[in-house]
Amino acid sequence: MPIIYQPKGRAQEYSWLAINHYIGCGHGCTYCYARGIIQRTGADFDKPKVRKNVLELLAKEAPKFKGTQERVLLCFTCDPYQLLDISERMTRKVIKILKQYDIPFQVLTKGGMRAARDFDLYEQGDAFAATMTFLSEDKSRQFEPHAAPPSLRIKAMEAAHKQGIETWVSLEPVLNAQESLKIIHRLHNVVDHFKLGKLNYQKTNIDWREYVIKALELLHKYKKSYCIKNDLAKHLGDYAYCNKDTRTIPSPAALERGQRR
Repeated sequence: MPIIYQPKGRAQEYSWLAINHYIGCGHGCTYCYARGIIQRTGADFDKPKVRKNVLELLAKEAPKFKGTQERVLLCFTCDPYQLLDISERMTRKVIKILKQYDIPFQVLTKGGMRAARDFDLYEQGDAFAATMTFLSEDKSRQFEPHAAPPSLRIKAMEAAHKQGIETWVSLEPVLNAQESLKIIHRLHNVVDHFKLGKLNYQKTNIDWREYVIKALELLHKYKKSYCIKNDLAKHLGDYAYCNKDTRTIPSPAALERGQRR
């Protein structure tokens, strides 16, 4: 499998291109869908490791994507700023190769302020994102025992916003509808875009139509752009909404206009 690949299925609604430079993740999230995917390959998901020869292979593939307007997502089946990255620092090395070939990237993480050490590598067109499930530290610890607590994810989002980095939040999975709505209210001042999903592969008593309508009301109130994944959007029925897909970077002309301001 190539290092830079095109995701399939639901993942493609988030990004057309992606990289997973770690195999497995140490965050221990109880709802993780990737565990089953990785374990089918014979790997121990809960004992993460660096993907073999990932930097060498990436350096060979990257020239094919030079100058693309499609952001490469880090990551889908692992977290780029899981605890292993403290020692390995592979995420920074991967980003440097992407920048060498003018390939825009976006980071999606629950690693909190561990991600901030690489904010110096972001340029116009790159983006930083966090998966947010709770504002409650106790609830987060229950479902995401080794991920950074919500307070540190928010701190990282605020730091990125302060540095002028484009930001977005993934509200997926939704484990508690009220918590997800509170997240929109809490973060709307520092988040440019919200991506809304639901909870898949597990049973829940959440009223998805009620939740997504309330979420849209908040997003419209705060004048935020958003993208609703298909599994959630189907619950809207005839309720009017307007997605804005921000997977690609602005055109070179738009970027140039932004630099002139």
